[in-house]
Amino acid sequence: MKKKKAEKPGSEIHNFREKELDYVRPELSHLNESWVGDSISHRLESAKQRYFDTVGQKMQTKAAPIREGVIVIKQETTMQELQQFAAVCKERFGIEAFQIHIHKDEGYMNAKQWTPNLHAHVVFDWTQPNGKSVRLSRDDMAELQTIASEALGMERGVSSDRKHLSAMQYKTECAKEQLQELSNDISSALDKHKDVQNQLLQLQKELRSIETKKNVQKLISKASDCLLYTSDAADEEDSVDLVGRRIIKKKKRTVGRLMPRQ
Repeated sequence: MKKKKAEKPGSEIHNFREKELDYVRPELSHLNESWVGDSISHRLESAKQRYFDTVGQKMQTKAAPIREGVIVIKQETTMQELQQFAAVCKERFGIEAFQIHIHKDEGYMNAKQWTPNLHAHVVFDWTQPNGKSVRLSRDDMAELQTIASEALGMERGVSSDRKHLSAMQYKTECAKEQLQELSNDISSALDKHKDVQNQLLQLQKELRSIETKKNVQKLISKASDCLLYTSDAADEEDSVDLVGRRIIKKKKRTVGRLMPRQ
C-alpha cells in the first residue's frame, strides 16, 4: 500500500471522477465503487480544531492529518473486504478510514491491448483524538502491508527501500513504455519497407532482363527472315537481295548479221 497526503480538492476530484482524465476509460467507470463516511474538508477542519484545543496553536502547514493509501487490488476485490481492512487498521493503529474508492477504469493502452490499473484509494484520518498525528514506525508500515494482503487475500510483497511511483510518475512510465513499443513498431515497419523495396528492385531487374531477351529474339527473327531464299528463286537459280526482292537476270539476245545472198 502506498500512502500520501490527501488534499482537498485534488483527491476527491480524482476519486469521484469530477474531471476528465486521459488514462481513464469512461465506459468502464460504472465498475467503480465508493464508500464515504465524511468529506476531506470537514475531517481536516475537525483535526485542526482538536489540535488547536490541545496545543493552543494552529497546526503546521506541512502537517498531514489526512492521508490516502493506494492499494493494488484484484478484479474480484469487494468493498466489504476493504472495509474489513480499514476496521483492523483502526483497531491496531488508531487510524480511521472515512472514504474508500475502488477504481477499475484506469490503465493505459499499449500498441496491442488495454492494460488496467486496478486499485483502491483509502482515505484515513491520521490523527489521535487530541489532533496530533499518529506516528508509525517502519515495522508498523510493514505490518500494515501484511494486514492489507491478508484482508484482501493477496500475496504479500517483499519489503524494500524502493520508493513507490506517484500517479504522475506512473503515467510517465506508462508513456515511456508506449513510446518504446511505438518505436519498435516503427523500426519493424521500416525493416519491412526496406525488404519490399529490395524485392521491387529485384523484380524490376528481372523485368528488364526479360524485355532485353525479347528484343534480342525479335532482332534475330528479323535477321533470319531477311536471309531466307524463296523456293522458286532457289529452283531457278535466281537470287534474292537482302530485302527479299527477286533479282531477274536479263538474258542477252544475239542478233545475227544478215548475210547477202549468193
